[in-house]
Amino acid sequence: MSFGLVVFSLAQNAQAIDLQRGQRLYNQRCAGCHGLTGVPTIPQAPSFVTKERLMQPDMVLLQRVQMGKNSCPPFMGSLKNDEILDVLQYARQMR
Repeated sequence: MSFGLVVFSLAQNAQAIDLQRGQRLYNQRCAGCHGLTGVPTIPQAPSFVTKERLMQPDMVLLQRVQMGKNSCPPFMGSLKNDEILDVLQYARQMR
């Protein structure tokens, strides 16, 4: 997929964010390390309460989640791009 198509696809998805789905997926896939409230439960996980790393562009975060990093497994193939974007938007809402 070309960069232009990816950006167009992300722009379309940005209008259709589903925070309920984001919360459900976050609780299933992310809360074990990042905590139910965004306070990490393991040392290397960023804090979502303080917005650590969440202020980066969607495209950067999407790729990071797809590829995984440190203790975080790659989610490419197990989560669709729109699901990852829902989780990111949900995490950005945490306080």
